[in-house]
Order: sequence, then C-alpha cells, then structure tokens
Amino acid sequence: MKRSILLFLSCFLLGCSAPAAPCEPFLLDAEPPKYFVILDYGHGGFDCGATGVDTGVLESDLNLLIGERTARALEDRGCFVLRTRTGPDALADTKRDDMARRGAILCSDGADCTVSIHMNKFSDRRVKGPMCYFQAGAADGKALAQCVTDALCAALGRDPRFANPGNNYVTRIPDVPSVLIECGFLSNPEDERKLQDPDYQALLAGAIADGVLAFLSSRPAQ
Repeated sequence: MKRSILLFLSCFLLGCSAPAAPCEPFLLDAEPPKYFVILDYGHGGFDCGATGVDTGVLESDLNLLIGERTARALEDRGCFVLRTRTGPDALADTKRDDMARRGAILCSDGADCTVSIHMNKFSDRRVKGPMCYFQAGAADGKALAQCVTDALCAALGRDPRFANPGNNYVTRIPDVPSVLIECGFLSNPEDERKLQDPDYQALLAGAIADGVLAFLSSRPAQ
C-alpha cells in the first residue's frame, strides 16, 4: 500500500493531547507501515465511564488495558497506531475540552480508520458480550464494524450477529471508516470477571486487530 503518513503531525498531536512516550520517527530505509489506525481509549481521569457492578472496576482503566493490547497487536502486524491517550488521565480538565482534543486526534490526516474502545452497562444483568457500532448511513463504517463483529464472534465462539448503527461523536466526526466497540457489559457478572482477565483481554485485542485488518486489506490500494 503506497501511502505517505505525516509522522510529524501525528507525534505533535499525541504529544499535546496526553503524557506519552516519545514518538520515534521511521528510518528512511525502514519498511513503511501497511496502514494508519487511530485508537481511541474512551474516558479517563475524572471521567471514569461505567463501573463494574460487583467489583467497581472502572471502564476507563479497562479501555486503556484492552486498547493498548489492541495497539500492540496492530503494530505487530505492521500498522502505525496513533492513540488518543496512553495513560490513565483525561486529555483535558473538562468533558467538553477532552472530547474536543480527542476529536482533533480522530480527524488526523492520512488515517485509514479509527477504532474507539469502550465498555457497556445495562439494567438487565443478563445481557452480555461485545457489540460494535458504526455511524448510521456510513457504508464503509458499517463494513468495518461488521468485520470486527465477525472476528469477535469467531474468537469468542458466539453466534454471528450484525453490527449496530448509531450516532456517536467518535464515529460521526472522522472522515474515515470508524467503529465504536463495546467490549462487554460491566453489569453482567461473567463479562465483568472476564474483562479483568489478561488472557481474555488479549483474546479481545487480537480479534479486534484481526477484524480491522480484514476490513483494510479488503479495500483497494490507495
């Protein structure tokens, strides 16, 4: 895939959005990355998101753990990954400013797709399992979300299901295919326990990476 990724811009955005490890430039003779994926780990800092009913585990912490495993899985497969955050803190002091800075990163030039990692919660504690959302009316977003859904169902041994249309900020503002993944329900006892298991986190992350790459590799070369 022939693509020129603006690494300086990516490093600049990452550096001004959250504390992070230095972004190392690629050597001129290095193999260029196959794809440019933006990963968004929902919530952080003052905004913890959902909390586990039985253990009180924070969604923001699980988003970071599973998100980082997903990032490494994609990087191991030759992708360049830009994260909205790399630590537990939010990107700003208020929700409004946090989302504005998050949105700026999600709209970075040159990305092939964006992936937002979240956890779910529902009043009926029997409901469990991952769900994927795409921006309603976005054909490419639907295809991406379905690829990730298929990969998750296969990895977890669940019956096939359809991805879900929605209208979420993180899928609405990017100009590229975008998916919001609810990795499981913190209201369901089984999901809440599994989502804190490193092996299960790795299984989810690998499946998400598989789904993203299945979608990207099916598209014509840019």
